[in-house]
Amino acid sequence: MDDEIDICTLVTRQIRSIGIEAEYALSIKEALSKTAFNPFDLYIIDLNLTDGSGFTLVKKLKETQPTSRIIMISAYDNESKRAISNGADLFVAKPLSKKTINDALHAVNFV
Repeated sequence: MDDEIDICTLVTRQIRSIGIEAEYALSIKEALSKTAFNPFDLYIIDLNLTDGSGFTLVKKLKETQPTSRIIMISAYDNESKRAISNGADLFVAKPLSKKTINDALHAVNFV
């Protein structure tokens, strides 16, 4: 989940290219709507979303889906400790590349 469509497209394509189903959302509202009845095993969440903070979304997802893994992404690399303390399993600084996405998936034992 990211407010930038280009980031969403990059991440979604990369995950699909390794044979894993993936969707994206551009806002907290859209993400919660998509996950209400169909939870995901992994979420990649940006710190800044169009309708609020990614930290808010992480907390909500951890309450309802405690076994899901969460990777938080942001251009603000000084937010890594806060991301982990708020429930993210991993923090990855932008810019993202195919390699950083693959490395993150391996780091959280998703692939």
